[in-house]
Amino acid sequence: MTAVFLHFTGNCREALDYYAGIFEVEPKEIVTYGEAPSNPNTSGNKDGNADKIMYSEIDVRGLRVMMSDMPDGIPATLGDNVSIVVESDDLEDLKAIFAKFEKGSKIYMPLEETFWSKGYAMIADKFGTQWHFSYRDVLTK
Repeated sequence: MTAVFLHFTGNCREALDYYAGIFEVEPKEIVTYGEAPSNPNTSGNKDGNADKIMYSEIDVRGLRVMMSDMPDGIPATLGDNVSIVVESDDLEDLKAIFAKFEKGSKIYMPLEETFWSKGYAMIADKFGTQWHFSYRDVLTK
């Protein structure tokens, strides 16, 4: 099994709700640092982190996407270190998902036909996460 793990700096719950809404799925798990057993070797469940998400996950079309807030003092560089690719063999489905992302996202490449696909797009969403949208019916010369 392969998965993607996205790390946030305090807004994981907002991101989790946003992505779950777009893909119309329910989060499988949500555990906060405050709910985790105390561990003297980690800074995760100190007072300032109690409401932050230690672990959560959703299923994005068969891809396990795990998410968490990083504890205070541990940096997270958001967005540019990972891209999630959403593929579909239904162009209308791909357009509908892309449309949900458009508001608040930086669009690097709008969903359009390319020399390799009838539909391809690249964005960074409002959390800085990079997304690619790809219609799977590859054009042939």
